[in-house]
Amino acid sequence: MNRILLFFALVIFTIAQANAKESSTTAPPLDAAQVFEWWDDGIITPEEAAEIFTRLEEENYDEACLLAEVYAQEPCTILNKTTEKNARKKRKNKTAKSAHSPDAAHSTKTIHANKAAPPLIPHGSLSWKGQYDSNGHLKKHREELQIQFYYFKLRLGSQELLSYRRDGYESHFGQISTLEFHSHLPLDTLWGAALRFPIGKFHLGAHIDTSKTFHTHVAFHPNRQNELTAAFWKFPDVGAIALQARTTLGQISAWYQFGQDLPLIKIQLQNEKEHLSWKTTAYIHGDSIPQGLNLSKGIADNRLWASQTVNVQWPEALNTILSTKARVLNAIASDSLSARFKITLTSGPKRIRTSLSATCIEASDNCSSTEWNGIVESDWNDFAFKASTKVRYENNRTKPPRIELGASYRSRLALAKLTIALPQMNPAQSISLQNEIKLDNDWFGCDFVFAFKKTKTKSFSPSYAHLQTSLKF
Repeated sequence: MNRILLFFALVIFTIAQANAKESSTTAPPLDAAQVFEWWDDGIITPEEAAEIFTRLEEENYDEACLLAEVYAQEPCTILNKTTEKNARKKRKNKTAKSAHSPDAAHSTKTIHANKAAPPLIPHGSLSWKGQYDSNGHLKKHREELQIQFYYFKLRLGSQELLSYRRDGYESHFGQISTLEFHSHLPLDTLWGAALRFPIGKFHLGAHIDTSKTFHTHVAFHPNRQNELTAAFWKFPDVGAIALQARTTLGQISAWYQFGQDLPLIKIQLQNEKEHLSWKTTAYIHGDSIPQGLNLSKGIADNRLWASQTVNVQWPEALNTILSTKARVLNAIASDSLSARFKITLTSGPKRIRTSLSATCIEASDNCSSTEWNGIVESDWNDFAFKASTKVRYENNRTKPPRIELGASYRSRLALAKLTIALPQMNPAQSISLQNEIKLDNDWFGCDFVFAFKKTKTKSFSPSYAHLQTSLKF
């Protein structure tokens, strides 16, 4: 079997031919500080935070955003696509202007020079991430080495993978995961070899791994906005088919394992107009999870796992935004539906922006538990300030409000942030401090998040810490 995989890998790395395309990198849409803040505020549970962290470590940012939007009911956006579009527009405008200038010929030469093959000199990063518990013990850690050279990328650590990408051709050898399979659904990591190559408006792909799992797929791209993919999976003891469609409205995927009553379906649809935008997210499946999928526990435990967001915006009225969010869960162990609703009104200029939200914790209990949150934010270029008050009404009584004050300083290379929280309003009862220090330059990066808590019976002591460092070369 190993000889077959080695031969398959050698074939892969000799097939790809064409001109180079510059690969884009995606920045994480969430950082550890934001997830810990939701955890500390009680917005998400430790288990839900762990699910988000897992997706971030896998670099499956789309799934991490999806979890954050459903669990925390907070907006989450992957910004690289917008950034790339804006960069393209700037380059296009710059090219159009320079075409009429005396240096147009020189500019054209420069553009063609930029399309040259990437350098053979290796470059990349070496990173270390660790989380510490309240006793200062290292709870978990991971090391990561990423090296790019020519059209190859080597990743060692949480994922051992050698990849080759060149003008639509792709080949991978090692631990192959969701991103390499171009799957909308999160998949188990498989150790083997995979190939993907274009033929006109089609992409063909196949893979085989050490467990004798085989997979092949074909994708049809009529244009850049639309795509239709069909895949066949053969595991040692069962087979499955997968379909996924992508349009300007979003993506819909289905996975059917032979012998099961219902397919698993994932829906992500959204639309944005001048004053109205909406987003729908859902996972639907039967009582059993198909083989080969790597679903988060919250999704696997619910037949229906869905959220709906609607935003109405009035830019001319101090950029006022009215947002409504709904979350619906139907657990496998129960026939009843669990629903949560949140409505938020945000308004004001950048210097002083206010927000008021009301959350119905559980609609099936006639909203007997509700949460009210008021926020004031002020942004002064490098400095930003935030103050919030959160009040929960539960069991026919109002709990002491939670007060939170925060200040941050951000420059091009550094971030310093301090947040002080009073969970029961009275500092003598409880107080929490969260700090974040972030440094980032051409050769070094560091993100340090740590928190301390004090209660009526316990003096200040560490609560948690997250450290991430990276050396770039």
